[in-house]
Amino acid sequence: MKSRMGALCASLLVVVGVVACGEAEPIQNEDDIYQRAQMPDDVLPSHIANRADAQDQDWDEKSSRLLASHAGHQFFLVRSAAQGNCLVTVDQAPPQPWVAACSPSNRIGMSGPAGVRAELDLEGFDDDVPPLEGWSRPVPELQVLVPNGSDRP
Repeated sequence: MKSRMGALCASLLVVVGVVACGEAEPIQNEDDIYQRAQMPDDVLPSHIANRADAQDQDWDEKSSRLLASHAGHQFFLVRSAAQGNCLVTVDQAPPQPWVAACSPSNRIGMSGPAGVRAELDLEGFDDDVPPLEGWSRPVPELQVLVPNGSDRP
């Protein structure tokens, strides 16, 4: 009886270990986003890339990636040799105002054009914790608050 019980316990441990390992999610980081090939939509709009203040930030334009388009705004990630990662928010309504925030860390918070607020966590936000009321999470790494038209400054 002891050998059957021992075998059963060992089998259960193996099953629990396999299930637990199978449910583990890979840890994401900034390299996951930068690793995919740059597509035409990933390129920063020319009115941003060609500005002197953007060039002063030492952005690697080949690193730019479109994270999401959401509620009339685009959210780009680009590397800066001097400042680390930069989140660039572009309002799609003419004249397409934009703003950028940079940080050497994996987290960036910013307020953008037209009252848009954004938070970037390159490791991804916890799926078990929903965004605050009014906020959206268009991709796992980005949370945004886009005011409706009547709330715009």
